[in-house]
This record gives sequence, C-alpha cells and structure tokens, in this order.
Amino acid sequence: MAFPSLHHALTGTAVPLSALRSHQGSGIGEFPDLVALGTWCHEAGLTLIQLLPINDTGYESSPYSAMSAFALHPVYLRLSDLPGFSAIADKTKALAAELNARVQVDHGRVWGAKQLLLNQLFQHVSFTSADAELWLKRNSWGRAYAVFWALRERYARAGWQSWPEHRKVDETEIQRLWDQLGSEARFPVWLQIQAENQLEAAVKGLEGLGVALKGDIPILLNEDSADVWAYPQYFDLTRRAGAPPDGMNPEGQNWGFPCYQWDNLARDGYRWWKERLVHASRFYQAYRIDHVLGFFRLWATPQENHTAQLGLYLPASQISEASLRALGFDQGRLTWFSEPHIFGMELRDQLGDEADSVARLALLQVAQEDLYRFNPTIKGEKDLTALPVSGSAKGALVQWFRNRTLLRQPDGAYVPTAQYYATRAYSSLGQDERWAFEHLVQETHDRVQTDWEEQGRRLLTFMKEATSMLVCAEDLGSVPDCVPRVLGDLQILGLKICRWARDWNAAGQPYYRVAEYPELSVCTPSVHDTSTLRQWWEEEPGHAGFLTSLGLDPQSDDAPYTPEQAHKVLSALMGTRSRLCIIPLQDWFALDSGLRTEDPAVERVNTPGTVGGANWAWRMKPYLEDLVAHAAFTARVRGIADLRSRK
Repeated sequence: MAFPSLHHALTGTAVPLSALRSHQGSGIGEFPDLVALGTWCHEAGLTLIQLLPINDTGYESSPYSAMSAFALHPVYLRLSDLPGFSAIADKTKALAAELNARVQVDHGRVWGAKQLLLNQLFQHVSFTSADAELWLKRNSWGRAYAVFWALRERYARAGWQSWPEHRKVDETEIQRLWDQLGSEARFPVWLQIQAENQLEAAVKGLEGLGVALKGDIPILLNEDSADVWAYPQYFDLTRRAGAPPDGMNPEGQNWGFPCYQWDNLARDGYRWWKERLVHASRFYQAYRIDHVLGFFRLWATPQENHTAQLGLYLPASQISEASLRALGFDQGRLTWFSEPHIFGMELRDQLGDEADSVARLALLQVAQEDLYRFNPTIKGEKDLTALPVSGSAKGALVQWFRNRTLLRQPDGAYVPTAQYYATRAYSSLGQDERWAFEHLVQETHDRVQTDWEEQGRRLLTFMKEATSMLVCAEDLGSVPDCVPRVLGDLQILGLKICRWARDWNAAGQPYYRVAEYPELSVCTPSVHDTSTLRQWWEEEPGHAGFLTSLGLDPQSDDAPYTPEQAHKVLSALMGTRSRLCIIPLQDWFALDSGLRTEDPAVERVNTPGTVGGANWAWRMKPYLEDLVAHAAFTARVRGIADLRSRK
C-alpha cells in the first residue's frame, strides 16, 4: 500500500502486537485489537502505528526468529471471529480468561493452547485441496511453507537438519509431499487464510480512521525456517550473522542466523526478496528495514564457532598474499600470523597434568620445537568445547584458538581479525613493521568502502522500487560513511534515537539538537531493544545535555520522571524536523500514573544479548477498551500531538 503524503509531519506510536490487551483476547494481542488501538490513536491525534514483526515464529517468542519470511503468526488470530467458532466455543471461555489474566505474555503457553483449539476447529470446517489451491496460486511461497509446517509437526518440531528424511527438496518433491500430507499441509494454509483475513480487515479499519500501519522487515531468518529449507541456494549455511567485538561485547555477537548468498539472489533478480516485500505491502503502508547496515556489510562468523570474535565483514577487507610478502612476510610468517601458536611452557603452566592429553587431542607439535599449533581437524570453537577435557582446559584452548592476527580465506587472501592488534603475532612486529602493516590494513579498509557502498546501493534500490511503501531504515551501530549518503540519495528515512543521537567523535560527545534532525529521519525516544525513556531517566543519571538538545532547562536534570516531566519531554520532542516522530506506547503511558507500571523495567520489551526471562513478554497494563474510554489521557496525548501536526 502507498504511504500517505509526507508533506506534513506525522506522529505515531510503536507497540508489539503481542503486547496489546483487550477483554476479547486470549493472553496476547490479536489482529482485531489493531482497530481498537487505531480508534484511540485517531482520538489522540496519532496517525501511525508501528509494529514489530508478526511473522510465524512457532514457539519462539522473539519476533525476529521467523520460520517464514512471509507467513503471519496464527497466534494473533481471534478465535471468536473464526468461521465455525461455535464448535469450540465452550472450550475457550475458561482458557481465555486464565490466559488473559496474566500480567505478561506467555508465548509458548498461549500458542500451545491456541494451536490445539485451532486444530480442533479445523476438523469441523470444510476446506478442500481445491480451496487451498486458490490461495496457493496467489502465494507462491505457501506450498513450501505448508509442507515444512506439516513435516516439522510430524517430527516433533525438530529442526529440519535433524529430520530423518526430506532434508533436501526441490519443487517436484515439495509438490509430492503436499499431495501426500493431505490435511496436515492444508491446515497451515487455512490458518494463513484466516490470519490474512483478520489482518486485512484490521488494516481496512485503520484506513477508515486515517491511521497508517508500519511493519518491520527483519534482514535475517531462522535457519530452521521454511525459506532456508526450500531455497538453500539463497543462504550461506557456512556462516552465521552477528556483530563484531566491541567494548561491551568483547566476543562479539553471534545471532545464529545464516548469511545470504547475494550472488545467487541477484541471478534470480532478487525474486525472493521482492516477493517478500510485495506480500508485506498487502498490510503495511511503511516498513522498517531491520539492521540496514547488514545490506552494506554483514559481520559473518564461521558456523563452527560459538562466538563472533573470529568473524569478518562481507564484503571483506582482503589483503592479498602478494601485498603481505612485499612487507617481508614469507610462508613461515604468514603461518605465524594466521594460525595460533602455543608455547609448550604455557601449555604446561595452564593445563598442568592435562597438558599431554589435551595436546594429543587438539594440537600438533611444530617440528621438534617446544611449540604447538592446532590440529587441522579442529575447525572451530564448537570442536574445542566438545573435547573430553576439563572446563578450564576448554577455556584455555578457545582463548588460544582466537589468538590470530589474520584469517586466511579460501581464495588465498587474508583478512585482519577484529582484534588483530592484541594478538601474539602482532606484538612480535618491530616498530617499522607495525607501521607498514597498519598502513596496509587501513589501505584495504578504505578500499572496501567502495564495495560496501555499491552493494548497499544496489540492494536498497531494488527494495525501494519493489513497492510503494515508505521505507525507513534502522541505521544504528558503527555506521560507515557511505550509509547516510545512500539513504539520502534513495530518500530512505534514517533513525534517530534521541538519547543516542550524539556527535560521538567530538569532545564531550554533545547531543544533536532535536529541532535540527534531518527531515529524512524517524525520531523516537526509545525502541524495543532499549529501556523505556522513563527507565533510562531513572537509572542513568546525567540528562543535562539531553534536555538542552530538546530546548529545555537543563537544571531539571535530576528531577524525577513524573507525568509532568514526561509531558515536558514529549512536548519538546514534537519540535523535531523528522518526517516521522514515533513514541512507544510505554513512553506515552508515562504521562499517566494509572497507566504506567510501578517498576519501569517491567515495560522493557527486550534486552539484547539475553534470552528468556521477560524478553518479548511485556503486556500493556490497561485494557484497550479502557484506554479508548480514558478521555483525559487521550486529550493529554492529543495536546502534545497537536504541537507537531501544526508544523
């Protein structure tokens, strides 16, 4: 769908669909709840709702771990709105009440209960292969997804790489399996039809209210997904995407998702990606590109490793062997720099009585020296942690394994490791040699920037042209210079999180003034991966610079984040030049003591680098019906939004 005109500033809210609470729900937000939220937005002067991804993730609570790039998650279905609901009505009332009373979302419990009821309902409806084929003709991805779903259920939801058969398939095999699986494969098709019907009805309701819907398109997919299973040629299963080491994460981040085979996608005209975007445009008028930096260069780690410390950016900053030899690196030095070396003395000092047995399992002696390298059978950290040795020995081996300055590539070139300057081989260089080596590293890094820009421009161009949706980018992190240039040329909106919008390279790292943000941007005080504005304010002192960037008196730096203070801050945010200003629902709730939770940490959606716990479990405190009826709060939000609508 086309986005409304951007000739005037727009203000909206962001919320995970799962977090919506209504009296008709079953422990999680549902597609029809969007209309109730849209009704409140309309009355409050807000014209946009931004969601997190709503793709099918199965029992995985993270919306960024999809098992399909296309399919909607049936967990968001409202059971009472389904055709034939009366057949299971008596089984849902008590269960819905029990789930809806929960303070947080219990994704696994909710989906387990709903899936069982949906299965029972499906037995009472008439849905033939002919009915399914009508939908499949309009959704080319659907047959592979349905077959994958059915097989995954048959194999107790095990990952497809551990299935006893059907690990490698083609279109002919998928069609044969579709015919063989019968109703098992028709069931997920029926679920998708119902999900699309409910979401499309909600979108139509939002359009009638003048409220646009903005989606979220994750760059990556779960390896255990229908797409990776059915289209393996588009994915690089030898590498896992993530983030490089930094001060906060010295081992980097290994997200566990496969990288892309962009060359293979290009040969098919990026058909899979384009179909994904066109499908999303049925529901959204705008979308957020998750981790847009990954379209320019993606941190990739060999799948044999647990951590991302030995990863590299793709396209890579490669140094040719000839360039290294020109510095005086003969074969011996190339090996010294690209393979870890362990002195016998440190081996014995750290491993004690285990030294000999560990050496036999994992190491090879270098000639007749008291020096060791890793056995070629050791491919990565996973091999080391699987050895039958003590935990301390495993830890020492992993640290030694990472101690390399260069990573040798299959084509014979070399790439500097993320922390090459802290390695044994690097420290052995003389001063002049270090200068020459550093110069070579910088030279190749500067050269690869062109490759990053060309790739980013090529990929984002086809994405921008694929639909009429407004394109917004999540451009956070260590941003190469080419990224804002390409986004600007393509008229793609960047992201400004106010607390992080600072000149990090200037003395004192001053905040950028909110009123001077670029027009081609989305301004927001918080996102799902950060604390809420209230939690940040209360837990991280020192807000004078932030207040100054808003044009507020910095003397209120230490004032508590009361509803009155929230009103001042949110009102000041309306002065941004950004085309879109999106305030998370929790940050709106900070305006009213009765709507916000007592502990602001409860309202956080996700803490990166952690698993389980409260992640992805936040539910709004008030029911939507009560929010719509809360005239005083709605008027207060409208008063703030009106400050911007007049711009």
